Amino acid sequence: MLRPSFRRVENPTTWRRLALATWRPPDNPTVYGTIEVDMTSGLELIERLRREGVHVTITHLVAKALALGIADNPDGNGLIIGKRVYAREDVDIFVQVASEDGRDLSGLKIKRADRLSMRDIATQVEERAARVRARQDREVEQTKASMSRIPDRLLGTTMKLVGFLSYNLGLDLSRLGVAYDQFGSAMVTSIGSIDAGLGMALAPIVPFSHVPIIVLVNNVQRRPVAIGERVEIRPIMTLGCTFDHRFIDGVMGARIARCLRDNLLAAGERLA
Repeated sequence: MLRPSFRRVENPTTWRRLALATWRPPDNPTVYGTIEVDMTSGLELIERLRREGVHVTITHLVAKALALGIADNPDGNGLIIGKRVYAREDVDIFVQVASEDGRDLSGLKIKRADRLSMRDIATQVEERAARVRARQDREVEQTKASMSRIPDRLLGTTMKLVGFLSYNLGLDLSRLGVAYDQFGSAMVTSIGSIDAGLGMALAPIVPFSHVPIIVLVNNVQRRPVAIGERVEIRPIMTLGCTFDHRFIDGVMGARIARCLRDNLLAAGERLA
């Protein structure tokens, strides 16, 4: 049996106790918001790192900026199990990866992302994503193989059972193709590389992931921006942010969002 890598919060706030008693797992306690960021500094950092041979993307920048924002606000780093609040020790970010020419989604968890350099994050994501797309990632392929054997009518019940065994009981289900706590503190996904004509999109909370924060990276668009008394055309990116309100209240969500935005605005100083 594996022991969970998080500890129970003994005295959760009044709001969290009320939220746990009021709502079920995230089919209704969801908060949506958007952040607009001037990506001038971020794009300059990407260009500089690419000249050094590091294939950095905007998604990598967002993952690092979000990890730092959560690390600076540790009360927002945790999860709900049943009706109890638990805190995480490390900041792990799950990055979604498109596979099979965009027909399927998978992903990978960047462990302790707040402590990694942009070079380390980019290299780790790129190498793992290449294995996923080539169907050579053992963990992902094992999970898919296990799910393919479950009839559709039993899949929902099976997912709930797996969540109970893995999180509530702390059992190691890796032999069944289920990686332990595979989604981490927050999830980052992107449609920035897809020319879908969407100005902005938001992502839903994934109930079985036990992740209370999802950030969706939208396209960077050139827009007029007021800079002092001048109007300039700047590269602006919109982030769609989704929070599980049972765990992330308004104040905590605003603090993490502000840190995320500030980290991206000063990317050259904070993320390099």
